[in-house]
Amino acid sequence: MSHARSQHPNAPLTPAGRRRMVACVLERGWTIEATAERFQVDAKTVRKWRDRFRGEGEAGLRDRSSRPHRSPNRTPRRLRRRVIHLRRKHRWGADHIGHEVGLAASTVQQILTRAGLGRLDRGDRATNTTRVHRYEREHPGELIHVDVKKLAGIPDGGGWRTRGRGQDGYHGHSGAGYRYIHSAVDDRTRIVYSEILPDEKATTAAGFWQRAAAWYQSIGITPQRVITDNGSCYRSGLWHRACAATGTTVKKTRPRRPQTNGKVERFHRILLEEWAYIRPWTSETQRSTAYDGFIHFYNHHRAHGALKWATPISTLGDNLPEEHS
Repeated sequence: MSHARSQHPNAPLTPAGRRRMVACVLERGWTIEATAERFQVDAKTVRKWRDRFRGEGEAGLRDRSSRPHRSPNRTPRRLRRRVIHLRRKHRWGADHIGHEVGLAASTVQQILTRAGLGRLDRGDRATNTTRVHRYEREHPGELIHVDVKKLAGIPDGGGWRTRGRGQDGYHGHSGAGYRYIHSAVDDRTRIVYSEILPDEKATTAAGFWQRAAAWYQSIGITPQRVITDNGSCYRSGLWHRACAATGTTVKKTRPRRPQTNGKVERFHRILLEEWAYIRPWTSETQRSTAYDGFIHFYNHHRAHGALKWATPISTLGDNLPEEHS
């Protein structure tokens, strides 16, 4: 049995110390009281270890778990399994999982820790012990965050995550190229419009914005401002003309300050955790087909802590057209 903490092998009242204490009683004939005084313990402790040694031998001197045989108030197994399932499937934190299953975040964290899932060692969210300060616009459409995420394509049969590096002549150079995820996130509601496109050229970015603005207008959101980084496609005249055609004012982030465009940056990280790397895809077509479903899930079903665990689309309330409800 493993112990909760490591102990010095010759420290008092470790298994070795208990054996010496028991030997004083059983082999040297010391009284219980004299042995207790010698080892600076209560006489009851001496009797306990003497009786265990008599009944079980050396094994009786080892530590035992203090966990009770029954725990009537323990979280039901069904809920514990659901917590673990949500962690593995979506890589959500304890707060988010707790909201989904109706448990306190501390309880969820205990369940995850016992299951060996208490930490996301790779790609985990940064731990922040200070209070989170969020900002957001007052009305939908006041500010739309736009950015591009570059993602390696998947060859037929899967990439290295499926086949392994160096297997079957595959050395990581698949020739599948890259895909570019163009995304727009409304600052107030977190509603996302996103497409997987072949490049990040100015013409592609401008066309994406025209479709994104039209989609937002179809659900009752009129884009007023759009903010991007200083990428070449967003500095182009095509981008500025596309935004002007939709009546949208162009804003830029400060150089080397991606936090200014943090909402779309955060969305792209969610994409990596909950869609792109959630399973070993076997083809680009398979992954792209799943993308539309994920975007629908994100907008309509995924609860957001920043929205007090509401879904993005629900924040529009009565303003949502019937065909999008």
